[in-house]
Amino acid sequence: MAHPMSSLADYFYSSRHALTIARKNDLVYPLIAEYNMTYERIDAGMAMLDKLMDADKQKTELNGKQLEARGALKRLLARVHPIYMSHVRLMKIKYRRHPERLERLMLHEPRQRDINGWLRQADTFYSNLLDDAEMVGNLKDNGLTPDKLTASYNKIKEIEQAHNLHQEARGLSQAALETRDALMAEFDLWMKEFIQICKMALKEHPQMLEILGIPVLTKGYVRQKPVDASPPHKNETDMGIRIPGESTISLTDNEIH
Repeated sequence: MAHPMSSLADYFYSSRHALTIARKNDLVYPLIAEYNMTYERIDAGMAMLDKLMDADKQKTELNGKQLEARGALKRLLARVHPIYMSHVRLMKIKYRRHPERLERLMLHEPRQRDINGWLRQADTFYSNLLDDAEMVGNLKDNGLTPDKLTASYNKIKEIEQAHNLHQEARGLSQAALETRDALMAEFDLWMKEFIQICKMALKEHPQMLEILGIPVLTKGYVRQKPVDASPPHKNETDMGIRIPGESTISLTDNEIH
């Protein structure tokens, strides 16, 4: 069934209203019962609607949790990435004549733009750097102590954990959406039959069709185009860190490479 209404809430309300009136109205029920739209079938349709509405609430809740996890990850990346890149640039300058050291720190290749590649490079950079006492010692004159490097490495681990939480929340949200949509398709099919029966049974009582809201339900609900919860800034480019299924974290070229 097509859905040209303004919101799912309207669609749910209109459907419940029609089923409630159809079950209770002394004129409507006998006429639709002749087409086998019995109390039992109406109750079954109402149960389907209840299940659909519960699934929609669950989808909304899990989508909210996904957005929270996404926001936490983006905030962490925005704080940590500049510090990480300052360390990267410093090591590139210090060891520009020692390609073997740069390769060990994964500085021989461009910075990755997807979150998984970014994490792999950042983790390798700090773990191998901290394992090399000579390189760590050479950074003291630049104000980078082992404790500061360890703190930066721990922030990378926090981002990895935030990324995992976001991926989990994203998966749950997607599963909830698929469940809701499957129940919607099932209920739509049932309502399509209900509406058709009402039109046939009440063709000589158009006012009752109006009371049931059949003309509105026939038009249905039009699913609105999703709106990005965090639209990109007008100066944002595609040079940022990409989170699977989400928007890009805006970074300038010299921060990436």
